[in-house]
Amino acid sequence: MLETKEQLEQLLARGVEDIINASETANQDPVRPMYHFHSPSQWMDDPNGIIYHKGYYHMMYSLNPNTSEHRAGMVYKTAHRVWDPEHEDWTGGITVWGHARSRDLIHWEHLPIALYPVIEKGEHFIWFGTTALNENGTPVAIYTSVGPEKRPEDTADQWLWFGDEDLLTWSPAKENPVLDYSLHGDEILTEWRDPFVVKHNGNGYLILGAKRIGKQKNDAVIALYEAQNPEYTRWLYKGVIFSLDDNKIPSCECPNLVRVNGKWVILVSPHGIVRYYTGEMDFDNAHFTVESHGIVDWSTNFYATNVLEDHEGRKIMWGAVEGFCNTKGWNGCVSLPRQLTVSEKGVLVQRPVEELKQLRGGHTGFKGCIMPGNSRELLDMKNGTSELHILIRQDGVSRITFPSIKAEIKIEKNRISVGGKQALLEPALERELTIFLDRTVIEIFLDQGSCLTVVLPEPLVDGKVQILAEEGEVSVEADAYDLECADLFSMKSFC
Repeated sequence: MLETKEQLEQLLARGVEDIINASETANQDPVRPMYHFHSPSQWMDDPNGIIYHKGYYHMMYSLNPNTSEHRAGMVYKTAHRVWDPEHEDWTGGITVWGHARSRDLIHWEHLPIALYPVIEKGEHFIWFGTTALNENGTPVAIYTSVGPEKRPEDTADQWLWFGDEDLLTWSPAKENPVLDYSLHGDEILTEWRDPFVVKHNGNGYLILGAKRIGKQKNDAVIALYEAQNPEYTRWLYKGVIFSLDDNKIPSCECPNLVRVNGKWVILVSPHGIVRYYTGEMDFDNAHFTVESHGIVDWSTNFYATNVLEDHEGRKIMWGAVEGFCNTKGWNGCVSLPRQLTVSEKGVLVQRPVEELKQLRGGHTGFKGCIMPGNSRELLDMKNGTSELHILIRQDGVSRITFPSIKAEIKIEKNRISVGGKQALLEPALERELTIFLDRTVIEIFLDQGSCLTVVLPEPLVDGKVQILAEEGEVSVEADAYDLECADLFSMKSFC
């Protein structure tokens, strides 16, 4: 049921109080990950507006401040995507951008909410977007503005807010919306959303995902826009740079375009497993030439990537981790920060950032051979968290098992599987994996550059983690680390 203007304003007014009250419950929930970034409480998903600025990594993210109900910021409760306030699928409420910052990617300081919807202009939900410095050096946040009469299918538009030099205070541009459907002329684009700023040769560009409706075919596309003033409040449509030639895909959601090791990389969330495409980008003629492509993460528990460049020139990516159940006072978190590189063959390679080693505590090592049917202990896990680096040589099948939980990691020549999810890999007799365990999240960095992120229905518990040689002899070199997860998140600056 659609709320009245007065009811929505009440939700806004009590948002901070609701977050603080729910955080007491969220912090005590044994299901909640400990070191993956998360909001103080309530429902969250997409990492938005991430930027490295004045010595801080800033994380902004979609947040419903009033509830932790599943999909409470997505407007509709399920993927049926029924845009009708009278329909039972409608969640209602509001979505804001939460905000936090960190100097080391490990310890996070929760800050006041960055962006609130402008109710009097029909905006209820602040969706996916980006943060950058415009040509004047002023921080700007650009995002898709959604409301009952601003449907993501055909009438949502793109808004811009200006920030102060510390990104703590924001105000909407008087020109809003700064992009709308009229930019496209006779070309028909629907499902138009999720802006991402790209800078190239001194010019500012923007990409958005969409669905192109044509006489011959309909395709999910990424469109390019060029800034027409230093403030980034006027834009010119350049054309479609990329297409997914599959009529069944509704749109290219949450697209990113970044330059890594001399190659341009497109990341796209196509209502399914996140994919990448490497190649060359022609900004003048609005065209991306694909040279290589592949999977970013093999699980639908990972979605909606966003990327920043830091002071060292690193390209660091996050994605939303979703699919949690039976949560109390919270729902959702963000993946670990992943550093991106591109190999000589055009393969996108993801690795955990070096800063994560700060979490390491006690160490356990194992090196040896395990005969078929036998097992060896890898670590005695505490608090349901650990980091495990393992090199396995085998001509059969092995399993990493956990105490008191049905989930396990199965390692085969051509696949890694866990919790009903699987990564299909080039066959190999040797596998090198880095595995992060965080209660209900298992995040695996695979040796061929991709990842596998899995949300478990039940949390990992304390006890022995073992490796079993199921078929054939297994040679193992393993290093396991306890992780120090206390006091990683501060609320001192939240209000």
